[in-house]
Amino acid sequence: MSITRRGLIARSAALFTALCAAQLLLATQAGAQAYPNKPIRLIVNFAAGGTSDVMARAMAKPLSAALGQPVVVENKTGALGAIGAGEVARAAPDGYTILLTTQGSLTEIPVLSPKTPYDPSKSFAPVTLVGEAPLVLFAHPSFPANDMKGLIAYAKTQPQGVNVSVTGSSVKLGVYALAGAAGINVSQIPYPGQGPALTAALGGHTPLALNSSSTALVQHVQAGRLKVLGVGSEGPYKLLPGVPPISQTLPGFTAKFWWGIFAPAGTPPAVVDKLNAAFRRALAEPGVDDLFAANGVSQVATTPAELAAIVTRGLALTRALVKQHQIPQE
Repeated sequence: MSITRRGLIARSAALFTALCAAQLLLATQAGAQAYPNKPIRLIVNFAAGGTSDVMARAMAKPLSAALGQPVVVENKTGALGAIGAGEVARAAPDGYTILLTTQGSLTEIPVLSPKTPYDPSKSFAPVTLVGEAPLVLFAHPSFPANDMKGLIAYAKTQPQGVNVSVTGSSVKLGVYALAGAAGINVSQIPYPGQGPALTAALGGHTPLALNSSSTALVQHVQAGRLKVLGVGSEGPYKLLPGVPPISQTLPGFTAKFWWGIFAPAGTPPAVVDKLNAAFRRALAEPGVDDLFAANGVSQVATTPAELAAIVTRGLALTRALVKQHQIPQE
């Protein structure tokens, strides 16, 4: 074979490769431009009627208007949210199956349960944050402290630790973080949900609790049946005016619950950007904020890159807490 012939073959192969790449790029761009052309499934990996479900259904109608296609909310529960999240991770990366979930499913459960069937850093394409709410530290009125300083002073007189009710991974890790920052011992008492934990606090059975806010909690506080020692937000929390942030006593401490939207990894960036813009429009619709606020949630929108950074930081924090407190992994 002559050098000239070899050169021609090499150039032909390079040209063929370039043409294939160009065709793939054009096909991808065309698909993104045509998106969406059929209904979109919004998977919520928690039960109907909960805060995540309420948020999803509040956004579904304005999302449909923004995207020009029906947005169908589906609840896929089980395994602490891993069932629904796993289904989205395995879905085609075309923007027609997306996930509304919490930081528990993305930054906590995968660390606490290494057998979780997805990799939070590799299985999803972040779209946007949609909401966040601070955890609230509250107690029965008989509890001998009224604020964080009083709690720390009291806890240091209790060598066995102060009993705190916990529900779910986010609260569990929040209690570990709070105890570590305050230099106190706590004994975590697990409850199967916020309702039972609230009932226990009302009865004084587990007098101290860290949990997400809710209309029921606010009503009990207003009626004097419970008192709040602090909130995990950076500043004042509008549902509990006058309650100081925990960070006033423990500088830099925050404990928040967030909700975000994720697509399967490999979803074209143009599709992710369309979804991001649609969710921003939905959040701006009248009435959506009212439904969020009624559940103690503040609207928050981010870029995909900002949400990716939030997930990365959350994973690092969870790993540090697991190591520091020797939390057993399942």
